[in-house]
Amino acid sequence: MRSKVAKRILEETPEEITIFVRQYTDIVIRINQILQEKGYTQKDLAERMNKRPSEINKWLKGNHNLTLKTIAKLEAELGEPIIYTSSDLFPKKPKKKVG
Repeated sequence: MRSKVAKRILEETPEEITIFVRQYTDIVIRINQILQEKGYTQKDLAERMNKRPSEINKWLKGNHNLTLKTIAKLEAELGEPIIYTSSDLFPKKPKKKVG
């Protein structure tokens, strides 16, 4: 059972913070999953992206905010999707020909 203090903190935490923490955690878990599947270390990723290992570590520890641009670079380098959008969940409809 959670302590009263922990329960109060959770109740007082703004919803956007709860969502942010959940999403950031999901992203970091996904990046680590891809690294493990490919047999890469954080150092390998840093070298491939021309970054310092400390910067990669900050991304994966939550000490630095990941931008969408950074996530796109990670996806391009790793060759795997990190986040999915609703358009990824639905099949693309063929375009209608005009004329």
